[in-house]
Amino acid sequence: MNDKPDYTPKSNEAEWHITYKCDLNCPNCNRLCFLPPTTPDMTLDDAREFNRQARELGWFPRIVILGGEPTLHRDLFAFIDIANELSPGRVEIWSNGYRPAAKEMLERIRAEGKAKVCEETIKADGCMVLPQADFFLAPTDFGVINHRPCHNHAAIGCGISVDAGGYAICSIGGAIDSVLDLKVRTKQLKDLFDPEFAHQQTCALCDVCGRELGITSHHIAKSQVMHGTLMSPTWQTAVKRIEQRGKRREESA
Repeated sequence: MNDKPDYTPKSNEAEWHITYKCDLNCPNCNRLCFLPPTTPDMTLDDAREFNRQARELGWFPRIVILGGEPTLHRDLFAFIDIANELSPGRVEIWSNGYRPAAKEMLERIRAEGKAKVCEETIKADGCMVLPQADFFLAPTDFGVINHRPCHNHAAIGCGISVDAGGYAICSIGGAIDSVLDLKVRTKQLKDLFDPEFAHQQTCALCDVCGRELGITSHHIAKSQVMHGTLMSPTWQTAVKRIEQRGKRREESA
C-alpha cells in the first residue's frame, strides 16, 4: 500500500511565466524578480509545446499568463492567442499595470476580450512589500527535514509552473528551481501527473521553501536580510552567486 500523499496537480490551472523580467523591484517577490533572470523568456514554441503535451493528456487547464511582468514580453498577444487555442475563454493576464505602455496593453486586452486582466496584481504606487510569507527561509537551514505542509497548488488553488526551463508542481517551483539550481523541473508534462515524480519534486522544492515554516523575523539575525527580504543561508548563497555572475557579464560587455 502506498501511503505517500498525492501531490499530482489538483487546481486545473497552469501559470505561464513568459518572462521573469520586471519593471518593479518589490521586496519579498516570490519569483525573485529583483534579481537578473536565471531562466530565459518563454518562446512561442514553448507555449505550443505545452499545448501539445496538455492535449495528449486530455488536460485543458485555465491558463494564467504572468511573470515577472508579462507586458514586457514582445509576444504577449501571441501567447494569449496560443493559450486560447487550448483553453478558450479561460485565459488570465496578471500584470502590475505600472508603466503607461502596460496600461495601454491591458486596455487592448480588455477591449479584445481574449483574456481576463487580474486587477488585484496592479500596484498603482509602484514597488511595495508583498504581504506574503517568507518564502526564502529554507527549512533545511533550520534543521527541519521532510517539511511539506503547504503544497500551494492543492491548498490554495495555485497552478503548476510553466516556463522556458520546464514544468513544476508548485506555482513558484520554476523560480525556486532556477535560482537554487536544483534541476528538478521537467520537460515532460506527464511527469507531474505521475504520483512518484510529483512526490519527489514536491519534497525537493518544499525543503527549501519557507512559506509554512513559521520562522519569523525575530527568530533570525538581521544579517539574513537581502533585498529587503528575509533569506536563510541557502538562499543568500544563491543570490550572491547570481549577482556576481551579473556583475561579471556587465564588466565583460
